[in-house]
Amino acid sequence: MTVDGSPHATAGLPGRDYWLIRSVPLDTTARDDIERHAGDHIAWLLRLEAEGVVFLSGPLTSGPGVAPGAGVTVLRAGSAEQAAAIAAADPFVVAGLRTFDVFGWRVSEGAVRIQLALGAGQYTWA
Repeated sequence: MTVDGSPHATAGLPGRDYWLIRSVPLDTTARDDIERHAGDHIAWLLRLEAEGVVFLSGPLTSGPGVAPGAGVTVLRAGSAEQAAAIAAADPFVVAGLRTFDVFGWRVSEGAVRIQLALGAGQYTWA
């Protein structure tokens, strides 16, 4: 419902489907474990980003159950099985430091603003 009580119009919203991976560290995972494997994890993510697979990714910084190694990654994949196979190759998962859950996620609302300053070689995003 909208603020005035009328039905929410969704017919014109351009939905796009992704796979949201919620990464959950095991109870035995320590910050030192995460730091030891962080370089491999970041290299893996950057490779997937360059291949057009990773849309967004980053650590969770607060909230229920958040601990070192908790994070969210949004993937472009053809199926939940494909997304799970990608997530299973995460060096943190391979090292036995965390598990993950796969969620189908349809993005329908939101905005990203990007400003490129070509002469200064800078960008900002919000």
